[in-house]
Amino acid sequence: TEHSAEANLLKESLMRLPICCGMALKNREQCQQVAERLNGKDHCFVLGKGYGEPVAMEGALKIKEMCYLHAEGYSGGALKHGPFALIESDENGKQGATPIIMLILDDNHAHHMRTAAEEVKARGADVIVITDKAGLADGIDDKPIVIPSNGPMTALGAVMPIQLIAYELAMLRGINPDTPRNLAKAVTVD
Repeated sequence: TEHSAEANLLKESLMRLPICCGMALKNREQCQQVAERLNGKDHCFVLGKGYGEPVAMEGALKIKEMCYLHAEGYSGGALKHGPFALIESDENGKQGATPIIMLILDDNHAHHMRTAAEEVKARGADVIVITDKAGLADGIDDKPIVIPSNGPMTALGAVMPIQLIAYELAMLRGINPDTPRNLAKAVTVD
């Protein structure tokens, strides 16, 4: 049945997740270069759609917590509802172009995310693409961070490079990522 085929696809993707995470770690040097581009910036955006949206929001949260950089995660479709006004280019930005990390995955949202990436690039943003298909970044990012394709779990593979970017940026800023300020490692309830 269709349900069991979907369940098998999900099961296979889960089984491949550890190897995909290991493969994603091979992008560490590239993540360090992205961290250098983010260093000295006041804010950035992380955009994703579909399964990439919660990954974008989690990535923005990690960047905030570990690097003390104002980061916002948005759906690629919500870009025009406010964030557009905050995009700056090299010409008009106090710290240069606004960095925008885009999760452009080879799924049914690829066209929308590519269009959003083209729009922010046209406004002068510094676009950083994380993708499972390098061709989706053509004309947008010359050096996209390429993650393994893993069916319904592909977006989860984008967590690794975003966390590596946050870690490397924290190190560049002299911040211990294991002890973020004003945050407890464990939440306790009275």
